[in-house]
Amino acid sequence: MNPQIVRIKKKLPKAKHVDKSCLVFGAAAHKYELHPPATIAQVEAFEKTLGIQLPDCYRAFVLQVGNGGASYQNSGAGPYYGIYPLGDHLDTLVYGNPKAFLKNVCLLSPKMTDAEWRNLTKALEEDNLSDKAYYLEFAKIYGGILPLGSQGCTYVHGLILNGPHKGKVVNLEMSADQKPSFAPDTSFLDWYEHWLDEIISGKLIKKAASWFGYSK
Repeated sequence: MNPQIVRIKKKLPKAKHVDKSCLVFGAAAHKYELHPPATIAQVEAFEKTLGIQLPDCYRAFVLQVGNGGASYQNSGAGPYYGIYPLGDHLDTLVYGNPKAFLKNVCLLSPKMTDAEWRNLTKALEEDNLSDKAYYLEFAKIYGGILPLGSQGCTYVHGLILNGPHKGKVVNLEMSADQKPSFAPDTSFLDWYEHWLDEIISGKLIKKAASWFGYSK
């Protein structure tokens, strides 16, 4: 088993013990609990149906750690309101057939400038934009991103499915009014373990409303 997966499985109950009053934002909902992992058959069927290949880091998590839970929108233990079950809430960012946009090339990058973001989203500001055109623009902006979970209000975290940043977590605002912010961690597993470390250290308990994953 991946050594990082082993660490995460040990750290999750430790984080629950440290934050036994569930003071960390979202912990009162997920209570540090996860449903059993997905099966390899479920994961392969999901990938085949959508024509995608999940990043190894996230794939390992849902196969060996857990898959969803009893929290908000069936989320399991994770940052903010937790991690969605595999295949749930795929239309969080883009309504319609997920196969049509999850396969798209992800156009976002950690070094995207404000000007580049404005240029990418400028079509959304056009008057008399048809519903179909609006959908296609969102599919372009948020293509190649798997919704991972809710941060509350209109904020979510997503997983990059392709390109040079595959496996990284990005923080998104669903109306596209705000430029995405990439978590500083290298991969989904690094991001998840970082969250556990900040709970165990007491950092997120002391600052329960802090925006985890937006800065180092």
